[in-house]
Amino acid sequence: MSNISEKAQKIINYLGCEYVHIPKGTELLEVNEIYEELFAKRTEGGYTPIIFGIEDYMELDGSSHSADLQKEVFAAPEIDARKWFDDALENEKEEMSEYWDELIGEVEDGEEVNGFSGMRDFHTGKSLECVIAKIPVTNPWEIFAWYPFGGWNACPNPEEMFWIGKYWYEKYGAIPALMTHDVLEFKASPVKDKTEAMELALEQYMFCTDIVDQGVETVGRLADILTKSSTWYFWWD
Repeated sequence: MSNISEKAQKIINYLGCEYVHIPKGTELLEVNEIYEELFAKRTEGGYTPIIFGIEDYMELDGSSHSADLQKEVFAAPEIDARKWFDDALENEKEEMSEYWDELIGEVEDGEEVNGFSGMRDFHTGKSLECVIAKIPVTNPWEIFAWYPFGGWNACPNPEEMFWIGKYWYEKYGAIPALMTHDVLEFKASPVKDKTEAMELALEQYMFCTDIVDQGVETVGRLADILTKSSTWYFWWD
């Protein structure tokens, strides 16, 4: 095994749980296969696995262990995720009123997305250095109380991530599965019903407008992607 980088070691120390280290340059398929093997054993192991793609921009706050973040997130007031989405949608409709119908589009032309790609090194097409952490939680959304993802630019903060993650898990079975400094991916099942897929696509657009505005271009196309995909991809500019 190659040496663990300083940034990867900091994340390992911060989380304080079991992990698998994957060297930079590993084939993406192999990283996905290792994750799936760990995922299959999660119930008996009492953990939820998540891939951390190690990037230069990944920084931790001043705390030395995730216990500090856990106290903060668990002590924060509960957020009604449904209301959070409704409020965000109302504001977005008002702001984009002239272009709303064009932004929504039709539920068509979406590509199937399976397997995680956020750990891809775009220079080589292979993986970044990765750490697959076995977070000792059986409620997958509690991962957001273990690592400080979000709270910058338009990205929801960890408390919002926590309650939105709970809502999506209970409604769709979605499980956070990969993080880099600006990418978040979930493992989920396709949402076959197009009406339900459009409802979810609107939620995902409120959660991360960049995936449409700088990505698939319409909410309808995102909905079509969700009808056939087992991976949800989010990226914040």
